[in-house]
Amino acid sequence: MTSRIAANSLLAILLLVAGMGPAAEQDYAARFKELHDRKAEAEIEPLLNEWREKKPNDPDAWITSANYYFNQRQVMISTKKPQKGDFSLTDKKTGKQAGSISFEADKAAIKRAAELLQGATAKFPDRLDIWCGLAFIYQESGDFDSELSILQKMVAYARDHSTQLKWLKGEPLKEPADQFVPKKLHSYGLYYEKKENPEDDQRFLNIAMLAAEQFPNHPYAFNDVAMYFSVIGDNAKTREWLERANRIDPKDTLVMMNLGHICSKLGDSHGARKWYEEVIKVDPTGEYARQAKDALAKLKK
Repeated sequence: MTSRIAANSLLAILLLVAGMGPAAEQDYAARFKELHDRKAEAEIEPLLNEWREKKPNDPDAWITSANYYFNQRQVMISTKKPQKGDFSLTDKKTGKQAGSISFEADKAAIKRAAELLQGATAKFPDRLDIWCGLAFIYQESGDFDSELSILQKMVAYARDHSTQLKWLKGEPLKEPADQFVPKKLHSYGLYYEKKENPEDDQRFLNIAMLAAEQFPNHPYAFNDVAMYFSVIGDNAKTREWLERANRIDPKDTLVMMNLGHICSKLGDSHGARKWYEEVIKVDPTGEYARQAKDALAKLKK
């Protein structure tokens, strides 16, 4: 008993001499917040480096470091008109707008953030939030090939380790992986679908096809592929993929609404009526019931 107390006391003394008492060693997050709040930039990077070195198996050390670098911004002064979030510059002599001040991402810092999360996916592969964070960094950087590659690796790992996956703060997933992951892929795809240009439409399709191939029992991806064919004007293909989505989940009212719409476009009034009526039957007070009723009223005109 005596020797154990002595050993513990010696360890405490050594930690204190090194300037790292037990509380400090365990409270890197609080120290980072304190430095960040008072904008002590010169001290932050050494702290983050120390945190990762002393606690290499702490996911928050890597996540906090990556977030810090990702959020670095450079001040850019230009003659361009101010965009959302920019400051306007005015010529004192003329009183006219002369340009803008913007805060643009620091490319070197973003690269460093990606490197840190890349390392973190290897150390903590069960943490899907880290995989998704890395994919987001590549998305925001305009590097779609790297984003898709990370999503593919995430999906492959998730398929092989579906029961041990975690999300924010290391919490277990709140739903099965074959439900959770395709929803995440759907959100990444929609980012490109909303851009409404051929190049990004193709990126949207690439992500949707990944989800459809790897999670054939989830309807989202099949509906997304149908959206792509609708955008390019292939109504027959649109209907085909929507019917596949409906076979996977016959109760999904969004898919049924889309089927009614595409049947109407194809001149199949009987089919359109059937799908709109099915929407109302499945969920009479749901978000698509009113749309289905309005669509049925138009068919009767």
